[in-house]
Amino acid sequence: MRFEFADRGNLKVRAETVACTRPVTPLRLLFASDLHLFRSRHSPLIDQILSAASDSRPDVILLGGDLVDRAAALPALASLVRQLRQKAPVGAIAGNHDVWIGVSKVRRAVEQGGGLWLGDQSFFLPSVESPSLRIDGRLNMDLQASIPRILCAHHPAIFPQAHRAGYRIILAGHLHGGQWVWAELGGRLFPGAWLNRWNGLRFEKPGATLLVSRGVSDTIPLRWNCPREVLLCTIGTDDSPKSDTVTEIEQIAQYRDEGTQK
Repeated sequence: MRFEFADRGNLKVRAETVACTRPVTPLRLLFASDLHLFRSRHSPLIDQILSAASDSRPDVILLGGDLVDRAAALPALASLVRQLRQKAPVGAIAGNHDVWIGVSKVRRAVEQGGGLWLGDQSFFLPSVESPSLRIDGRLNMDLQASIPRILCAHHPAIFPQAHRAGYRIILAGHLHGGQWVWAELGGRLFPGAWLNRWNGLRFEKPGATLLVSRGVSDTIPLRWNCPREVLLCTIGTDDSPKSDTVTEIEQIAQYRDEGTQK
C-alpha cells in the first residue's frame, strides 16, 4: 500500500488484452483519461504522459475526458496533443470537467494540437486490405456495423447501453478508482464500489469488455493504494507481432444523427 500526493509518483502503464476476430495483427491503443491539467505551462505530468506514450509505442492514442480543470491549461493541452501526435494519431472526448470549462474551448485546443475530436466524429483503423476497427466518441446504435467497434467514453455507467449497441470494447475513466482503495474484491475496488458499481478495472458481458482507468491525475490530488495510470489495450492475441500498418488515420466519418441515436 502506498500514499501518493499530487503527481509525484510514477504513472503506471496498465496492460490489458482483448481478443477480437479483427484485426488479425494486434493493435495497441493507449487510453489516457482524467488528466485534470490546471497549469498554463509545461508540467511534470505532461512529461509522464509523453514518456508512457514513448515506452508503449501505441498505434492510436485516446484521451478520455476531464482533460483540463482550468481554462488557463488549454495551451498546455494543445501542446501535449501536438507532442503525442508525433507518436500516433490522437482522438479525444470531453468529460464533465471539460463541460464546466466549455467543450468548444477544449475541442479547439485538441484540434490546434492536431488531434481529432470524437464528440461528433468517428475514425477507422486501417489494416492491409480494409478498415479493421472503428472508434466512436459517443454512443451509436449501429447494430449493422460490419467491423468491431470501440467506444471511447468518459463514464463507465454507459457499459450496459454500449453492450446493447454492439460495441466490442468500451474504454472509460471518471471514477479514479475511488482514489482510496482498501481492497479489491470480485474485480471491484472498495470502498468506492459501494458507491458506484463500476468502480473496478475490467468488466465483461457476452461479446463486450469494459476497461476502466483509474486516471492520470485528480482534482483533489490524494491517493492511497490506487496508482495513477494509463491503459495500454492490445486488441488481438498475446503472441502476435505488433502491427506496423497503422501509421495514420485513414478515414474520418461524420456521424449521421438520424437513425443512429436512441
